[in-house]
Amino acid sequence: MAGALLIFALTYALIAARRVGVLRLARPAAAIAGAAACVLAGILSPGEAYARIDGDTLVLLLAMTLLGAHLDQAGFFEWGAALALRFARTPQRLLTMLVFSTGILSAFLVNDAVCFFVAPVLVALIRRMHLGTTLFLMGLATSANMGSVMTIIGNPQVMIVGSLSQIPFHEYFFIMAPLGLACLALNRLLLPRFYPLERRAAAAWLRQADSLEAPFDDADELPLGLRRTMAVKLQKGLLVRASVCWMLAFIGFFAGLNVAWCALGASALLLLIGGSDPRAALRQVDWELLLFVAGLFVVVGALRHGGASSAMLEALRPWLGETPLGQSWALALLTLAGCTIFGNIPFVLVASEWMPEWGDPRLGWLILAMASTFAGNLLLVSSMANGLVRDASAEIGRLRFRDHLRYGVVITILTTLLGTLWLLAIL
Repeated sequence: MAGALLIFALTYALIAARRVGVLRLARPAAAIAGAAACVLAGILSPGEAYARIDGDTLVLLLAMTLLGAHLDQAGFFEWGAALALRFARTPQRLLTMLVFSTGILSAFLVNDAVCFFVAPVLVALIRRMHLGTTLFLMGLATSANMGSVMTIIGNPQVMIVGSLSQIPFHEYFFIMAPLGLACLALNRLLLPRFYPLERRAAAAWLRQADSLEAPFDDADELPLGLRRTMAVKLQKGLLVRASVCWMLAFIGFFAGLNVAWCALGASALLLLIGGSDPRAALRQVDWELLLFVAGLFVVVGALRHGGASSAMLEALRPWLGETPLGQSWALALLTLAGCTIFGNIPFVLVASEWMPEWGDPRLGWLILAMASTFAGNLLLVSSMANGLVRDASAEIGRLRFRDHLRYGVVITILTTLLGTLWLLAIL
């Protein structure tokens, strides 16, 4: 047990050091090193290490990334942004459309992928229309994180919860979707209070108002001031095929079939019939994330193999309470702290080892999924989605840590409070 604890502690210390910028490491470096150390130290055999990796989680991550990549190739995200411009009429309405569309897309396409594809389009729009940089960037990042709580395919840590807990897709959806929509509405209400819309944004929008009335189908038909904002090259055939495959996957999800393999089947079908070079979609897969998750499965598996995870739970019991009510609040707070220090995925993998011994495992899994998702809004470094938005905004002024912090703390506390109360009320 001592060896497993030592490797675990060193691995998670390296992950935490990378998150706060103390060490410059590639994301999967610490996880892969920890996994190798577990085998080389004899804590796990190679066969046991492979068995600790949850294949469904990796398959689902791969499949959803491929589906999102095909939608990007079809021009779906640029087309959606142009469509939003057509109907928004005011910056305030555009913010509403951004918050809810980003949140809902993240529930069905993975929040990191949505931010990766949408952020460059939003940055071009902000630059062209002189929109408030922080307001709209924060709207994208926070809404992507919140919306991803609504399904078990919304973000990597919830995928892990869905796979390990075996909670059916439809059951999770009907519990979490109302919560996600309520949090998005709260987000839309609070964002302008913290980041007021700049006056010049409203003036620039008014100058474009008349030209925004006209319908358009491609870049040449965009209003003059927006033609260089985005080049709308919608590939209707690919979009139809991608939409059909996506719908087939969701029919399978709600029918109770294996979520990971339904998604993989849909993405494989799309690779066959998409009509585009499959290598382009494969290049957009986040292979680093897959290696990172696989390595952590091995490290945490070694922890359980040596009995260390049970020992950790016993050490925490005095602070966790004895009733489902007390345990729920304690787990929510512990999850916020753990995800902030170590990251969402690393903490969820550790906490998942405790769920079979939890007083109410089903409630525990849902609290873990909810709190680890909302923890992504606490700090700028708390989720990959935030980092993707920050990096994409470099040309117009990066999203700054302090600007994110003053809203991130408030919205994280409020949504976690709301989420815990909701789950306690309905379960």
